[in-house]
Amino acid sequence: MQLDKELLLQKAKQYLLELASIYTPSGEEARATSFFEKVSKELNLDLKITKTKSFLLGKGDLLLASHVDTVPGFIEPKEEGGTIYGRGVVDAKGPLISMLLATWILNENGYKVQFAGLSDEENKSSGARELANSGNWYKGIIIGEPTSTTKIVIEYRGVTHVDVICNYESQHSSSANFNPILEVSKKLIEVSQLPTTYDKPSIVPTIIKAGEYVNVTPSTVYLHFDIRYPYGFKLDDILLKLKEEFASCEIKITEQVPPVKVSANDKIVKSLYKALLLQNIKPAFVRKAGTSDMNILSAITKNIATYGPGDSKLEHTSYEKITLEEIFIGITTYTKAIEDLCYSDC
Repeated sequence: MQLDKELLLQKAKQYLLELASIYTPSGEEARATSFFEKVSKELNLDLKITKTKSFLLGKGDLLLASHVDTVPGFIEPKEEGGTIYGRGVVDAKGPLISMLLATWILNENGYKVQFAGLSDEENKSSGARELANSGNWYKGIIIGEPTSTTKIVIEYRGVTHVDVICNYESQHSSSANFNPILEVSKKLIEVSQLPTTYDKPSIVPTIIKAGEYVNVTPSTVYLHFDIRYPYGFKLDDILLKLKEEFASCEIKITEQVPPVKVSANDKIVKSLYKALLLQNIKPAFVRKAGTSDMNILSAITKNIATYGPGDSKLEHTSYEKITLEEIFIGITTYTKAIEDLCYSDC
């Protein structure tokens, strides 16, 4: 099967408008079930729906994986002059449709490739965690996230979410000689590290709650920290200052996603690079300050990278848009990368 541009643009437009019209914030991915049931029949790909409401199409030890969920706030999709607008068309339903169509083409051409539309990436990544714990092992995985169409992500920082709960004896505010809010505020300033450069960890307070009555000092102060750190740092070392400052408080790690870093010389990275060069596109390698399902799925392959159509600056905004030309570049890149990878390793 050849890369028929007109056919693929038509299908991409149809599928993306249909999927973008289905509101799928994290936790409500099941709304897309009928879409994937229909597509699995049209593209001749077996469908499996998992417990987390992720959608797996096709079978194989090479995986193209994106996510179905979006951030909250529905925006009605529309198409104007070859550009599609709407919630999630960049992050990540545009890359997802590119991967879906690439999976169809590759399977029609005899390659064993699986597609995954994962759930909950914008929240706790339950879909990726489920897949990572499934016992599956893949020769290679490409994660479909918007990378401005020309870039390949080879590194993501890790994230750890931490709750700090400090308990005190309440006092009447008119005679209190100790104030928990002031005490915690001093500690907060000492431990916080705002983002500066990629290579330095950040410890950012995002929630603070205290107080029950207007004339009584708090009995409990609750803090939440969002910690980001690059590959090569030990989490225990980053947490040490926080543990020292809040030694008398309860500290709970509520979520932990390790950083991930791959080499520009890895097979999947080189295959993506070649696929872009074949389209006269000059690729670039990038590092991301956030996280993605790549952090989690790196546990089930030695060969992983992130690439996708769409301007990454538009993700999570109210003006997401992606062109059909970008989606076609995505389809072509995924297809040629898998073909190149299989030429030497399938």
